Amino acid sequence: MRKLRLLIPALAVCLVASVGDAQAQQGKISGTVTEQQVSTPIASVQVRVQGLTIAATTDDQGRFVLNNVPVGTVTVVAQRLGFVMGQAQATVTSGGETTVTVRGKGKGGRNSEFLLSLAIDIDGANGISAFAADTDGIDGSEDNAGAFADSTTVARLLAAGHDPSAHLNGNDAWTAFNAIDDLFVPGPTGTNVNDLRAILIR
Repeated sequence: MRKLRLLIPALAVCLVASVGDAQAQQGKISGTVTEQQVSTPIASVQVRVQGLTIAATTDDQGRFVLNNVPVGTVTVVAQRLGFVMGQAQATVTSGGETTVTVRGKGKGGRNSEFLLSLAIDIDGANGISAFAADTDGIDGSEDNAGAFADSTTVARLLAAGHDPSAHLNGNDAWTAFNAIDDLFVPGPTGTNVNDLRAILIR
């Protein structure tokens, strides 16, 4: 039986007005479905995001677009009668600039604060990693563009003698990520197209 192949060359970046605006944290996945052996585009293939109700049908050129896909890593499945099912993983990234409510006098910026808040929410949830940075190379008041976080961030902060919630409440995300060597410091980039956030779920 012939097998379907999913080609997902690019992911659209979605714009996020604020961290709390969950409705805005969505993007789209576009790609092409071909026959695996001969790379011929296949029309009328049902393409869907596994575990969600998001779906589309390929056109005459095998192309599809899946809209309103939540930020993160998803599995995309392609099915058509007479073919072996094809699937591929895709990561939808989040762009735009988040907002920060300043309550303290700590060090850091919006991307680092976004990640520290996320780290607290995903504490102990294995297989989740995230990255957030400003494309100009500077996030807020310090020399970092952003930082990295995962499901072990909170435990590593506590082991280093730092209270993640206290740092978050004091707008002091830079100090937190610096303590565990998870800052992203590329230096000034000479450009400023957007902020970038990516969450990988394995």
